[in-house]
Amino acid sequence: MRNGYYLLICVFLLLKCEDSIEVNVFDSEPLLVVEAQINWIKETQKTEQEVILSLSSSYFSDTYVPAIGAEVDILDSNENTYTFSEDLEAPGHYFPLDTIPYILNQELKLNITYEGQKFTGTESLISVSTIDSISQKPIFFFGEERIQLDAFCIDPKNKKNYTFFEFTGESIEITEFNVFRDDFVDGFIYNGFLFGSDFEIGDKIRFRQYGLSKRGFNYWNLLINQNTQGGPFATVPVNLNGNIINLTNPNANPLGYFRASEVSEVIYLVK
Repeated sequence: MRNGYYLLICVFLLLKCEDSIEVNVFDSEPLLVVEAQINWIKETQKTEQEVILSLSSSYFSDTYVPAIGAEVDILDSNENTYTFSEDLEAPGHYFPLDTIPYILNQELKLNITYEGQKFTGTESLISVSTIDSISQKPIFFFGEERIQLDAFCIDPKNKKNYTFFEFTGESIEITEFNVFRDDFVDGFIYNGFLFGSDFEIGDKIRFRQYGLSKRGFNYWNLLINQNTQGGPFATVPVNLNGNIINLTNPNANPLGYFRASEVSEVIYLVK
């Protein structure tokens, strides 16, 4: 009985000793964030050319800060310069005054000047295989019926290929991605897949496959892994090194990536 009495006293003292602890989190200086893409869509012959600039924020903040007033241009391998202009209705979004021509494997150089600092990055326009077909099949997962959609392509033989698949649609809350490299399927059929339970008949889903350089594949592979792995023992996310550097201050390289891709696109209706 006495031991129980002492135990209650100890528990009471422990509860009374609980104090809140404030941890000071020191934010680093904001970094430039670059989302630069040059897309050429094979099926429609349309292009998407845009550079989005913003500033990084603290870990606990979800505030979006556009980087306004920057000077942006892209230089091609023939020394032609394509100047980008900021959209006044969408601060931080920059579009070319003239369309950059579609030339596969051409090296493009992105140049950015922002608040007295100069940034640059290079990438080549990478080809991609056409999405030939899409299949749909039911999958039973823990007793629940779900749908798997597969986009099939044929890998070019004797050529190293890196791509990523992107899936968007009204019934897809967060854009889904797959990355692919042809280490074991050279010259054979390969696929990107989408798996879910919220699809309904008639849902429209956009399948896209983007051509990537090897460096681009490594970047997207790490980025996707960081955002999909979970659990108590998952790797702690870190800032990834893209292909853009700060020429003025090498200790403040920007976040993000400059990508130039041929794109295969198919719009699919769920059956």
